[in-house]
Amino acid sequence: MSKNTPTVIKMDEQVLKYKEDLYEKTVHHLKVTIPKKIAEYQALAKLNRHDLENEQQDGQNSKKRKLESEDYVLMPIEDLIKTNHVIWETQQKLKKAYIELIEIFSVIRGWISLNVPRIEDGNNFGVDVQEDIITQVTKLEEVYTTLLDSSENYFASRASLVKKILKHKEIEAYRYSLAQVDEKEFIRFGFSYFDLANNYATTYSLIVKNFAKLETPRPTNASNIY
Repeated sequence: MSKNTPTVIKMDEQVLKYKEDLYEKTVHHLKVTIPKKIAEYQALAKLNRHDLENEQQDGQNSKKRKLESEDYVLMPIEDLIKTNHVIWETQQKLKKAYIELIEIFSVIRGWISLNVPRIEDGNNFGVDVQEDIITQVTKLEEVYTTLLDSSENYFASRASLVKKILKHKEIEAYRYSLAQVDEKEFIRFGFSYFDLANNYATTYSLIVKNFAKLETPRPTNASNIY
């Protein structure tokens, strides 16, 4: 082949099929999955601490763990040092929610990335929109990846306080501190569900409003998401 003859490489058919699969999943997420997630997390965010406790039991035949500070002062050591299963179960649900969010938006980001057209001079506004949304989605994924990595912080803090309580049984302040640690975790749950609903909604809104540019960044063909 002559050095002056340009090499032509066509997009592999498997890559095109993969892109089409991501597109179909993206449309499904935007039409079905994400709206359901927003409604779900809005409802969970409205639950107060006691509603959350009533929803999640410590086991079929066991009693709920209460979070009032006075109960912590009176609670036997063997009960105090046990993991709060209400918090444990809620944390597991949140971890699942974080993983689902990362998976959903990684699909959308993957489709947008594969749909970026070849680099050309001029008429790149749609491409800029694609890149901006890829950046926003990537940041969102990173936020929830970090939350997954830091999910054990509560248990490390609680374990540290339990060690102090076992060593200094006469100091009630450690028991009150333990009550506050558990209380703060329940408060965090409320904000976590609100943040999930809010992050889903704002990112969804950004993508849907700009879907025509994401789908056809240079041509003027109409979007067919709806």
